[in-house]
Amino acid sequence: MNVPSARPDKSPLSPCSRRTAIAFLPFATLLAPSFSPPPAPQASTIVTLAKIREGWVQDLRTKQLEPILKFYAPDAVFLQPTGERITGSAALRTLFQTIMATFNSDLTLNSQNLETSGDLAYDSGDFQESLTTIATGAKITSKGSYIIIFRRQPDRSWQIVQHAWTGTPPAGT
Repeated sequence: MNVPSARPDKSPLSPCSRRTAIAFLPFATLLAPSFSPPPAPQASTIVTLAKIREGWVQDLRTKQLEPILKFYAPDAVFLQPTGERITGSAALRTLFQTIMATFNSDLTLNSQNLETSGDLAYDSGDFQESLTTIATGAKITSKGSYIIIFRRQPDRSWQIVQHAWTGTPPAGT
């Protein structure tokens, strides 16, 4: 009985080709990381941004003016559903003072997409809000979409640089 050998008698590579392949291997190993896809965003960054979003909502509900303003960069822009552009710390302070003095908010954000890329990140989703006018007790409900754009600061913290709401604003707001 004639059984074939498990080991080939000859390598398909010539000695010269084998040396070339061995010489190329370290070079290929060095280049491999540059052809790899970028790493996925760190889970800790996503968690941090989600905590900022939830902290912002809680501060709005409990009317915490100073803490809510700390979430924004000094040059941040808030885009209202009406198209009004509110820019900078002083304008944001006035906006939130007015909102907090006029309404009680029961805002809920439902994030659909939270992603990072380098020093920028965004959180996009839907919102529902029930506002109660403090002076009259009248209830106003609204819903729509939002996007929050964050920028990592030199101290590695994240701040809101753009914040936008879409949808039709409820009457009286």
